[in-house]
Amino acid sequence: MDTLLHFKSFCEEIRSSNSRKHKQWVLDRFKNDKVIKRYLKIAFDPYTRYGIGYDKLARVVRVDNTWCAPTVFDLFDYLEVHNTGRDVDVAVCQLALDWLTGEEDIDSYKLLCGLICKDISIGVDAKQINAVMPDLIPTFNVQLAQKYFEKPEKLEGKTFAITTKLDGFRLIAMKDEHGNVSFYSRVGQPVEGLVEIDEEMKAAFPSGIVFDGELTISNYFELESKEAYKAASKIIRLKGDTPKRGLTYRVFDVLTIEEWRTQTCTHTYDERRNLLEGFFGYANAPIPHVELLPVLYRGDDTTKVTEWLEKITSEGGEGVMLNLTESPYRFTRCWDIMKVKKMNTLDLEIVGFEEGSGRLAGTLGAILVRYKDGNIVKVGSGFSDTLRAEIWQDRDKWLGAIVEIQYFEETTNADGGISLRFPIFPIL
Repeated sequence: MDTLLHFKSFCEEIRSSNSRKHKQWVLDRFKNDKVIKRYLKIAFDPYTRYGIGYDKLARVVRVDNTWCAPTVFDLFDYLEVHNTGRDVDVAVCQLALDWLTGEEDIDSYKLLCGLICKDISIGVDAKQINAVMPDLIPTFNVQLAQKYFEKPEKLEGKTFAITTKLDGFRLIAMKDEHGNVSFYSRVGQPVEGLVEIDEEMKAAFPSGIVFDGELTISNYFELESKEAYKAASKIIRLKGDTPKRGLTYRVFDVLTIEEWRTQTCTHTYDERRNLLEGFFGYANAPIPHVELLPVLYRGDDTTKVTEWLEKITSEGGEGVMLNLTESPYRFTRCWDIMKVKKMNTLDLEIVGFEEGSGRLAGTLGAILVRYKDGNIVKVGSGFSDTLRAEIWQDRDKWLGAIVEIQYFEETTNADGGISLRFPIFPIL
């Protein structure tokens, strides 16, 4: 009880002003206080869930021989292991609330309820806490993709894997050392009510792993991308732990729980993919609501990017993702993973040609097409070697022809004229 009163006093002090400097000053005063640091970790650690919300705490449960936690810290040691929200765990919390706070101290009672339900707000976040108390609160970061068409040269000469870009909701699924499963959004907010996926994760996969994937409507590939997103959104937005059925978790990456907690990874995409395929190939139970997102292509042929982009978008999909096969999982936005979305198209006139260099010497390097206000745009991607030779040998025939050009967006060239970003000759 004394430790809880100490933490309550700390919370009152840090909340007494909205000034960032004040909050920083309070944190600095308590930076060596082991009790405060333990409470801050209980309140803000995104990986520690206790499986109990306010609705469960208010329920009437009847359990014989309920254990009584002698201290607040003993209660949370128990809840870190027993975090599935069973009636017996609710009873343990209810008894601790009565024993450790008492009816006369309503503020302490509410504070302990907030800690159990992970609902404490003191006007600072994990980043501010860690700035004063380094590495106290584990960080929560996912790998985010850059836009391929902004720097397509990042892919040149590298081996990559192509997968479908899903228009859903990013979901991190964690199965800890004790077999407990928890779900989080891309920013670390808990996602509750995924009863079907939760059951399959517990039954089919080993402990100590973290899946990264996308939560979608189960019949995702039967719908247009936008329709699928809307359908999934209606279910996901159901409040609290209301059962959210009819969803499928499509997994595209995996880490060990230790890698996730330390936010460091040395395993390449190929190594992680092999691990994933093993998990799904030898799952210990049926998994109709957890699927492995298939790799569509693996290699170094960059023409496959637009080929698969065209195929996926023509079927109503949003685009494709590119993973560099020799890269580790990075907990930030990076060029090791790139997203490729649907391109625009234009019909433009060919007004010239450029010879290629290196491997393409003696054949077509690029066609020149006329765009707005007479601006000339060079198009050098999307041609097969056969078509390059054909155009180069019969340039007179192709000069003046109207061809369809795909592009990402309109931009400005180095001379200030209007141009196109990543124009390509569509693969036929």
